[in-house]
Amino acid sequence: MEQPAPYVLLNDQPVEDPAEDLADAGEVAEGLAAMILSSRRSSPFALAVDAGWGMGKSTLLLQIEALLAAQPRVTTVRFNAWTAAGDDALEGVIKSVLVGLDRSVMRRWTRKLGRQRRLGAVAGIAVGLAARFAGVTRLVDELWNQLADSAKIRNDLRVLIHDMLDEWIGSDGQRDPDRALVVFIDDLDRCSGEVVVKICEAIKLYLDAPGLIFVLACDQTALARGVSTGARDITADGRAYLEKIVQVCYRMPPLNTSQLGAMITGYAAQSGTSELIDETVTAILAQRAGRNPRRIKRIINSFILEYQLDPAWRLPNAGPHLVTAVLLQQLYPAFYDLLVSEASGDDPIGEFLDYINIRDHVFNPPGDPDDEWWRMARQVFLDHRVPLPQPPSDTSALREAVHSLEAELPEFFPGLAANANFLALLRSVGDAEERRSLRTHLFRRPLTAQSPSGVPESYVSADPASYVSADLASTAHRPLAGLHIASIDDEPGNNDLLVQLLEGAGAQVSILDAATVTDPLIINTPPDALVSDITRGADPDGGFEHVQQLRAAGYQGPVIFYTGRITPHRRQRAQDLGAIAITTSATDVLNVLIGLRLTDSDTSTAIGVSMDKSWS
Repeated sequence: MEQPAPYVLLNDQPVEDPAEDLADAGEVAEGLAAMILSSRRSSPFALAVDAGWGMGKSTLLLQIEALLAAQPRVTTVRFNAWTAAGDDALEGVIKSVLVGLDRSVMRRWTRKLGRQRRLGAVAGIAVGLAARFAGVTRLVDELWNQLADSAKIRNDLRVLIHDMLDEWIGSDGQRDPDRALVVFIDDLDRCSGEVVVKICEAIKLYLDAPGLIFVLACDQTALARGVSTGARDITADGRAYLEKIVQVCYRMPPLNTSQLGAMITGYAAQSGTSELIDETVTAILAQRAGRNPRRIKRIINSFILEYQLDPAWRLPNAGPHLVTAVLLQQLYPAFYDLLVSEASGDDPIGEFLDYINIRDHVFNPPGDPDDEWWRMARQVFLDHRVPLPQPPSDTSALREAVHSLEAELPEFFPGLAANANFLALLRSVGDAEERRSLRTHLFRRPLTAQSPSGVPESYVSADPASYVSADLASTAHRPLAGLHIASIDDEPGNNDLLVQLLEGAGAQVSILDAATVTDPLIINTPPDALVSDITRGADPDGGFEHVQQLRAAGYQGPVIFYTGRITPHRRQRAQDLGAIAITTSATDVLNVLIGLRLTDSDTSTAIGVSMDKSWS
């Protein structure tokens, strides 16, 4: 099979060799390893490496482990908490410690327990033979089975483990205070609260013995939440609980600008995308990706995925446009949604750039009324039906006019106006023809890589807690079964995706053409919820006017406005009409309806099950 591009996906494996670590954790690893070595005589203790998802905890742990494993009198073992569940977590941690002990120690204790249980002659010989020839892992399993069969010994487990560790530390006949067993526990913050508590119990109740040191990788904030729900006392404060387990915590700082730049440059070289990731792209990744190495890798991988799946992106000069599209989708999703919506005008990028041009000159506009700036400004204000003071006029009147204009623009425009990197990215797309080319490409084949999920900014209800966020529909079985949803649009074909989602969730959807639907149909046989567009032909507020008429005629059911753009003016109108949401996303519509269904299950509430309704 012919390889269409030299681009290579980036993996997400931790890096053991500091020379290959673009996040540059080697110096910190050396410092923490040195601290552990110099503190061996203070054991037992636990060190936590604290950082959020994707910030490099596993890499740091791996490098510390490699440094300690090379030291005399130090044994290292690793336990992945994510692989454990419930009581298995307690057993898993303890076994990982026992596996780290010498085989001779394990053999003697296996025999000793066998004698304590007064095994029969044949059974005793069998245990002796097993202890003589078995490997350490098998010895640990045998020892654990003996403990499990003896409630009394299991109750004395702590004493037993301490005695075994004392023998291991003094295996040469004398106590060696510099001998240490260092246990590395990763992915603790991915576990359920129950598993976290079991592991903490193992560390504190059974394994707090001289010679034992624990190094935990976790997000302490997430861990504290898990402990709060998993501890026996569910009201316990999670952080206070963890302070009893962890004696010292190293909080990994975010990478600085220089480190980020070097890391992104390195990722570009590894993936073969160096010619596409220029200074502007690097600055945007550094600014918007939360300084998170894993997220930066995923964005670069998203570009590679799209490049491989769509041959059109391999045409000359198409690569930079793809990078722009991926950055918009992943880091500026509201603008990306605007860009790929056919209802958002002819040139959303040009609209934003014109808005920036107007803002930049609002305090010092050109004096000549025939200046190109005034011609551009007059057209922009005319398109949005906002009066523009004619020159000469004082700047306060012009500033007030710009404020009125912003009420008609997508509501995120002002927030992005001061973002120089975002502005440079949009300007790099090129002229109007290039912008149309990019948009046409995205209309033909939208990006397939998953964009960031989360609660969107579309909810207008006074109670946003009833919003049910991403992916609920995929986990509930036909959550809208029995509901009748009316979708009104002057171009019903625009809502094919929405209809597919709602019908897939079990709803019966009536597709109504705004030009022909009659109000009595909706009033006399009301749907459980109404989804309406806003722009109707040349009237940018036609949907609002129609819903207002329906309200006046008696329809009091839930209304969701599904539109190509959300402006402050539109959000306020939606609130005034009692809408539960205004959104640009079909998935948002689905999840809002699911949220209502779950919170208002009674048939007397705003959205209920109405099996007797009949729609054509």
